[in-house]
Amino acid sequence: MRRLPSFFALRAFEAAARLGGFTQAGEELHLTPSAISHQVRALETWFGRALFTRGVRKVTLTVDGQRLLDQLSPAFDQIEDACAELRPLQSRSELAVHCSPSFAAKWLGPRLPQFMAAHPSIVIRMSSSAEPADLAKSTDIDVDIAYGLPPPHANVMVEPLGLESTVPMCSPRLLEGRDSMTPADVLRFTLIDSKVNPVQWTDWCKLNGLKLPAGARPSFDRGSMVIAAAVDGMGIALETTRFAQRDLERGDLVILDGPSFHRIERVTHFICYRKSAIDNERLIAFRDWMKAQLLPAT
Repeated sequence: MRRLPSFFALRAFEAAARLGGFTQAGEELHLTPSAISHQVRALETWFGRALFTRGVRKVTLTVDGQRLLDQLSPAFDQIEDACAELRPLQSRSELAVHCSPSFAAKWLGPRLPQFMAAHPSIVIRMSSSAEPADLAKSTDIDVDIAYGLPPPHANVMVEPLGLESTVPMCSPRLLEGRDSMTPADVLRFTLIDSKVNPVQWTDWCKLNGLKLPAGARPSFDRGSMVIAAAVDGMGIALETTRFAQRDLERGDLVILDGPSFHRIERVTHFICYRKSAIDNERLIAFRDWMKAQLLPAT
């Protein structure tokens, strides 16, 4: 017979310790903070020692609590993976893909018809949000295309999706009457901020030996909105050529470039999926198709 405390108490403790509070744990487990506190108290009674140090508005793990969390979280991960493997899929043909709204609108969405034509038996179920999906919890999502490197997880594969060039770009109407541009000339225009982009104007100015002028700038919290503002002639955007590829090809935007310009190149997107699904044929087909589509940015 196993000598174990209540599973519900262990689950409440693990959630509170991982998320940093009883309120957050209650939101995840759909319980009140007092119910989480009661479960944790029962667990502390079972062990005969404190697992949290309780403050006025927050709790912190004791040494014993941290030791328990270090052992308990991997065990819950294994339980979750074992259950996910046996859980029936909603549809054998579906592949649930999650990504940021801008990636969906500017890159993935316009190309999905090509994937569907090449793989007619696979039905893509798309969702998007500003926050990356947590594949350790979101069992209804098969693939997450993360914007920025996600936190490491023992049971999640994370693969980079190649370097992206982030460059200043604007409507060609903004440059009428100018034969050439230097990096210093860029700063004479209205600069558009992209709040969620890991590359900012300060980074570009530093790389190009310039000082960013002080003052407020128009800003947007979506890369797609930044690009749309640049197309409309609001000013100069600093965005990835991956997001702007179609606008550049149509001539709605031009890149401000030349011998004196230095580009910023970074890996900013990653494809994430569970290690337990590494042999999933639908997932492999989608991953390989994406990598084939992602040619080096120009």
